[in-house]
Amino acid sequence: MADAAWKRVAAEAEVREGEPVVVEVGTDKILLVRIKGTIHAVNHECPHYQEKLEKGVLFGTEIVCKSHFARIDVTTGRVLSPPAYNDLPVYPVKIENGEVWLGASENPKFPKPPANLGSDPRLFVIVGAGAAGNAAAEFLRRGGFAGRIVMLTPEPDRPYDRPNLSKDFITGKAGEDWLPLHGSKFYPAQGIELMTGRRVVSLDPKKKTVGIEGGESLSFDKLLIATGGVPRRLPVPGADGAGCHLLRSAADAKAIVASAAAAKSAVVIGAGFIGLEMAGSLREKGLDVTIVAPEPVPLAHVFGDRIGAYMKSLLEGKGVTLLLGRTPKEIGGPAGAKTVTLSDGTTVKAGFVVIGLGILPAVDWLSGTGLVEDGAVPVDEQMRTRAADVFAAGDLAAVPDTEWGRRRVEHWIVAQRQGARAAAVMLGRDPGVPEVDVFWTKFAGASLKSVGSTRGHDQVVYRGSVEEGKFLAGFYRRGKLTGAATLAMPQDLVAIERLLRLGVPPRPEQIQDAGFDLVKAARAV
Repeated sequence: MADAAWKRVAAEAEVREGEPVVVEVGTDKILLVRIKGTIHAVNHECPHYQEKLEKGVLFGTEIVCKSHFARIDVTTGRVLSPPAYNDLPVYPVKIENGEVWLGASENPKFPKPPANLGSDPRLFVIVGAGAAGNAAAEFLRRGGFAGRIVMLTPEPDRPYDRPNLSKDFITGKAGEDWLPLHGSKFYPAQGIELMTGRRVVSLDPKKKTVGIEGGESLSFDKLLIATGGVPRRLPVPGADGAGCHLLRSAADAKAIVASAAAAKSAVVIGAGFIGLEMAGSLREKGLDVTIVAPEPVPLAHVFGDRIGAYMKSLLEGKGVTLLLGRTPKEIGGPAGAKTVTLSDGTTVKAGFVVIGLGILPAVDWLSGTGLVEDGAVPVDEQMRTRAADVFAAGDLAAVPDTEWGRRRVEHWIVAQRQGARAAAVMLGRDPGVPEVDVFWTKFAGASLKSVGSTRGHDQVVYRGSVEEGKFLAGFYRRGKLTGAATLAMPQDLVAIERLLRLGVPPRPEQIQDAGFDLVKAARAV
């Protein structure tokens, strides 16, 4: 070929319809996909955690990452749904003499802000810079909003990857510089006014103003409430003493890392997701770790006894001690030499204590607004609250649920997608079909993923073997599939997520039948 900018990468016949192929150009790996006869080329790594997209599942022009369910259009490189943010580089393709040639990548990793930025006089305020708040700000700009965006957070940090605080950040695999979702220049470049260290203390939905600690107020045209949650505190003597940690913020995680560096052992109170992740990470770091929790089997209330027992065995296999069926009665001793007295009278000594009992919605600042009900902020399917032009998303939002009336979900990906959904509605657009809840946890060398809801299930069916660590579980309520979970069968779970989202969930016998192709069924919808 005359133009040296073009590189031959494959024979055209090697790229079959709907079957992604990875090719190398120098040090770059590029994904080729043939769709309706046309070959497209994008970077092969998911922009979320750099997972290999060729191991994902392709539905039409959309590829779904098997690890955390980011959806990306392989014809444009555009991210369609979080947790990924940055778009993928796209490469021009030419076919000559039966061979595939690629040019240099064309588009930036993130869309530029609107060329007419500032022409829209409106001000959209986002209170909170976590998963929901950050996603809303980004998708407002993606959607072409040219007005002001102000995002306020009481934390000193720009938006960061909160899920990793209990995982790779604790073990040391992810450094402090890895946590921010974007570099320091990103928000100014997007025209997003990020105000750190600014705590919002009040809202007047009629006057459309928010009050900021210190006396300042800010008027808005539209508002997104995304303040997330605050950690539940342990109501026993000594639980707030030196050497006792909660985990919610980056500052909390840094304090735990500092304690772990000076200790040989730790007690983790709570056997929910945060507690189990923290225990696994501290054990991987080389500490002796003891978990204290009231339930007899961890996660049984979410996934049932069988899966809970297997996850428990994984932790025990790594050397974690689980003292279940017991609760803390008192915590004593100085930092570095803590003693936890349990409900059965036994004591556990450790260098420090981590308390992981979940969160409560951060809604105290909304007192008197009429927006709070049962400790949360109820919203409709478009993330609208009871007040005009006021939206809510994330951990504090109670969304409609056909089975339970409302549900509140404390998952990072759910918060991101709710923030993106709110942004679409704030722009006056149809946000489309509501997303299916997606969650993942990682500890003791295993990554457990789930979609939908397992709440109140009355039947569980399995494909594969739980006890061998490779399974797909379907959770049914009154004969209807409401959720699924997996270890080591992620493509099947991706298929179920799509089938749930499109309203055609598989029957129990289809999940149990290893010969039934769930991916093929999902592609047929």
